[in-house]
Amino acid sequence: MKPLSNNRDLYEYLVFLAAELKKRKLEELSEAVSFASRHAASNISTEFLGEARIALDRVMNEEDGMLTAQERADLSFVVKQLDDAFNRR
Repeated sequence: MKPLSNNRDLYEYLVFLAAELKKRKLEELSEAVSFASRHAASNISTEFLGEARIALDRVMNEEDGMLTAQERADLSFVVKQLDDAFNRR
């Protein structure tokens, strides 16, 4: 996975992840990620990033092996990028 360069990339990743979780019958996690993606329209970037971080952390803790190794690696990479973004602020 390439690094996310802007909020649009993060939004697209969240939409993709929510769809994948839904396909795997992880409805609650899918809804949490979808909820975070809806904050992309917010004028407050930190709110969107924060909601995304919370949702992705929940997926990491609750996906219970339903994601592939590559999907987990991508998820960890996105979370690291969010953490780095917060540490720069």
